Amino acid sequence: MENHDIYQYGILPDVHFRFSSAEISYAVTAASNLHGFDDAGTELLARTMLAAFFLADLVKDDTKVSVQIRFYDDTEIHSVLAYSTRDGKLKATLRHRPEEDIESGQISEENLGILKVFRWKDGECIYQSIVPFRNQSFESNIENYLRDSEQVPSFLVAYIKLEGLHWRIKGLFLQALPEARPEHIDAVRELAGKLEEEKSKVYEGTVSQALEILQSSWNTKFEILATGRPEYRCDCSEEKIKELIQNLGKEEAMDIAEEQGQIEVTCEFCNSIYRFPKAEVLELF
Repeated sequence: MENHDIYQYGILPDVHFRFSSAEISYAVTAASNLHGFDDAGTELLARTMLAAFFLADLVKDDTKVSVQIRFYDDTEIHSVLAYSTRDGKLKATLRHRPEEDIESGQISEENLGILKVFRWKDGECIYQSIVPFRNQSFESNIENYLRDSEQVPSFLVAYIKLEGLHWRIKGLFLQALPEARPEHIDAVRELAGKLEEEKSKVYEGTVSQALEILQSSWNTKFEILATGRPEYRCDCSEEKIKELIQNLGKEEAMDIAEEQGQIEVTCEFCNSIYRFPKAEVLELF
């Protein structure tokens, strides 16, 4: 599979909106292959990674965004989690629920679970929002979160399709700038709705070609301010795992090391394994 992943940030000056356009097909495929997810899991992972990337466009370069959905108890998937930086460094995982924990009848007609959006800087959470994940489209849930938590009109269109053995994941995110007037917001809402209906045709080619099509059909300018290439990259390290062990406290960490002869930690994002013999665990305290 050839890597066509790309992102483009910019503005629509005529209607006072910002936009993010992206393809993350290669990054999602890398994550799916690494963990062996099935098609349903991969599609959910793709939407979550796309959302995390688009929300990361709203933060500074030294801040990460995480998007997590925790589903209620009668779903096969327990949760999905994705992190992204503004320059498209992505990592993600999906957790299945143990079969013995599945109980029927827990999902309400209104809510399927909980949506969590966090922002991280230097390993510390600097912002968090927890809202219901409602029984509607994934994109609508993200738009509602931004409307209710951020009070900013936003529109998300995602194109996700499995073609043979390859996934195609592309999308467009639009968010009103402070100068946007109600008529601008109404116009962009209508245009985003049309794109949702026509996305299979618009996204037949690359995302750059899609922007050209939209610029012509919408009769408005897409001014590109930055471009780059998203990638699936885990930022785990031995030092971070050591900090994790230290956070357990000496007594608990040594109890584990005594019982198992070592502490072994597997990164849930890249499957890297870190092993610390009992003597090394002791040296951490």
